[in-house]
Amino acid sequence: MGLFAYAVNLSLSSLRWGVILRTVKRAAPASWLLRLIWVGAYFNQVLPGSVSGDVLRAWYTRGQAGSATFALAIVFADRFIGMGSLVLIASGAVLLGGRHLAMLPGIGETIAALFLGYGVVVLLILSPLLAPMERVLGKMGERLREIRLGMAKLLRHPPALILTLLLSLLVQLCSILQFWALAHALGEELDPIALWVVWPVVSLLLALPISLAGWGLREGLLVFYLGSLQMSHDQALALSLLMGFSVILTSLPGALLWLGVSRHPWNAAEVQEAHR
Repeated sequence: MGLFAYAVNLSLSSLRWGVILRTVKRAAPASWLLRLIWVGAYFNQVLPGSVSGDVLRAWYTRGQAGSATFALAIVFADRFIGMGSLVLIASGAVLLGGRHLAMLPGIGETIAALFLGYGVVVLLILSPLLAPMERVLGKMGERLREIRLGMAKLLRHPPALILTLLLSLLVQLCSILQFWALAHALGEELDPIALWVVWPVVSLLLALPISLAGWGLREGLLVFYLGSLQMSHDQALALSLLMGFSVILTSLPGALLWLGVSRHPWNAAEVQEAHR
């Protein structure tokens, strides 16, 4: 069930990516986007940081987006909306969690900081406050501006934003189902706080590019938080390792799918050649 939940997670993510592309007047076949989502998931597991696969996705869709920079903006918007759904889930759970949250040291402050940080980034994307800095940076600033404006197009398009947010919530529900299923396989009945607060917060922190595919960081956070919820450290570590290995196993087909990407008719080089 855990493997299946992650596979559905990837499939829904490809649909969300397609919605964003259509919002900015770009298009690509759903099968091509699904293939690249799987390829990106694989490379997120084997390359440093947690966004290597996202950069690869942008590179292979630069033909559909019109430029590598704009393709990167679309992929970043896709990831950013996904992070927003995690902030909403965790914030809502905190509001409903009441006194049970006292078992998790500093969780309220952590979520408040994440919520505030996310809001600040949204304001910076939508406002022209970064424009002076972008001009100072020259060509790099122009690329940053293109990325910012590309993301702003989605944030200023309410129907598409709502649809992508709903898809993102479904994606995160699949992630929570995966977490629950693997805990159940270990014989653990998770506290609802672990499902609706701990895992979303851990998922948000795993987006930071400070470890290889989140390994080490995920284990430390889950042992700390789940230990506060009376789960033994051994079981919390086992659950974290199961989550990591289940993601790797489900992502492995991405390696095979990548082998034929350069010859795919929708590869950027082929698309650009057709336009000529």
